[in-house]
Amino acid sequence: MKIFVLCSYTDGLNDPVVSTDYEKIYEHMKRSYNLLLDGVSQIEEEKENTYLEAYSAQAVIHGDWMEWRISELVI
Repeated sequence: MKIFVLCSYTDGLNDPVVSTDYEKIYEHMKRSYNLLLDGVSQIEEEKENTYLEAYSAQAVIHGDWMEWRISELVI
């Protein structure tokens, strides 16, 4: 059985989200990423370091780095 764990880092490690459904975990990460960037202005360098991928996301806003990572565990 596969378990997916989403961890996020802002000012520190946030509570992980755990599910057996990858799509649910990915949508949670995507929603958090989009909410964080909604209405925010970034300089070009910050935009270059901001991305959303299948198992990770990163956003840089005013010099602060936020990261999300999805880990896949087989038990």
